[in-house]
Amino acid sequence: MPRIPRAFVDEVIAHARADLPNEACGMIHAVGGAAAAVYRVTNAAASPYRYEMDPRRMLQLEQQRDRTGETLFAIYHSHVASEARPSPTDVRMAFWPPGAVEQEPMYPQTCYIIVSLAAEPPAVRAFLIRRGGTIEEEPLELA
Repeated sequence: MPRIPRAFVDEVIAHARADLPNEACGMIHAVGGAAAAVYRVTNAAASPYRYEMDPRRMLQLEQQRDRTGETLFAIYHSHVASEARPSPTDVRMAFWPPGAVEQEPMYPQTCYIIVSLAAEPPAVRAFLIRRGGTIEEEPLELA
């Protein structure tokens, strides 16, 4: 069960609201398995229907994790008008190349956190995306 500070959830919700009308996206790093920092990443798609993390920022964050020993705790993004559940596009994009669901996803141990702004208060849910495109919801524990 992913455990995350309430302040991090609040930051992710604030980012989702700030990026309206488009989807927001980012990464949460961990130290020793515990969520440690939220990093906003530009949605290069600039779309209300999908997100595409800026590859340069993703590389910077990957290099930071290598230097500091941090790990990738979660990838987050928002849905502006649909439920907090991975869409078929979200699932396809979890694999490389996109849609190659017969193999392991790019980040098999990473949680995908989705914020839905479709209603107030926003819904925040966590999922694992597995081989075959299977989606498993993980209860999100707030610290």
